[in-house]
Amino acid sequence: ESILDFSDELCVEREIWDIWSELAGENLPLPLGGMAVRRSLPITDAIECERVLTEGVRIATAHKPFLSQMLMERNLIRVDDAKLEKYLSLYANEASIELSGVQIRAVDRLFELGYERGFYPAPLSAQENFIPRKYNEIRFADCGGQNPM
Repeated sequence: ESILDFSDELCVEREIWDIWSELAGENLPLPLGGMAVRRSLPITDAIECERVLTEGVRIATAHKPFLSQMLMERNLIRVDDAKLEKYLSLYANEASIELSGVQIRAVDRLFELGYERGFYPAPLSAQENFIPRKYNEIRFADCGGQNPM
């Protein structure tokens, strides 16, 4: 939350949004972060991790007032109510629950820029690295698509 509260004496030459817009060359959202799991994790565990993380964002989005109150009561944040609301609106919102096509395009553009500048030995695609959710549906078809364990 410290991104919302900085000294007025700070001289900002350029905003990261302006730099991203120039580099991306198209109107795309700024990729701020992501969650990843190790490829060595069993696929069923990876699918469950994704489900739990996605559900956590969905719950935070649906219950922002409760979440805000809990964070304030437990003294887990360093900003006031108004700044907390702004922060949660940035990171816990409908657009942060599931990636949209334009968000995936933004991540792909970030990968393209990295490849063009030598950070990756080969081009990368976000979609190729997503956890295959359909795996459980196919593997456990006789169990309604749910892992019986």
